[in-house]
Amino acid sequence: MSCDLTAGRLLDCKDSVGGIRSILLMPLTDYVPSYTATVLSSVTAATGYRYDLPKATGLFSESITISTENGTCFYEDTLTIKLHRLDNAMRNELVNIAQTRMVCFVLDNNNNQWAMGEVLGAELTAGTAATGTALGDGYGYDLTIMSQEREPMRNCGAYTTTPWDNITGLTVSPAY
Repeated sequence: MSCDLTAGRLLDCKDSVGGIRSILLMPLTDYVPSYTATVLSSVTAATGYRYDLPKATGLFSESITISTENGTCFYEDTLTIKLHRLDNAMRNELVNIAQTRMVCFVLDNNNNQWAMGEVLGAELTAGTAATGTALGDGYGYDLTIMSQEREPMRNCGAYTTTPWDNITGLTVSPAY
């Protein structure tokens, strides 16, 4: 196995912003991907359930863990989101989310599309439902979804007109 370096990187432009716009959640058992090079290009007739996020309420990050003693390396992705309003429908769906291994698709504020949990799955690892104390406090859900994988998060290519329209076989519900 070759572990040769193949590229460097120059200082890039300052034209990016932080944050995420929306996520899609899909049961891992429904996920059968196909790739063009290393970019996700299609799935076998599956539905991703869409959650739009309020501004400045979502974070997507990846950490790399390396053990020189054991010769191992893995990638841990963390998705933290806020969903406004407590309601019974979301409460019931959170029960399903908590019990399911998922693939999570993330659309960031730079229009990049990412996938996490493609092989081992992502799982809800923490969450709170809170009413707040003062009138201006948050009223809703704070959720943390994590995955650990052998490979880093996958780029899902660029969409054409609406997010995720470049991935054949993927149905977004509700649609954009």
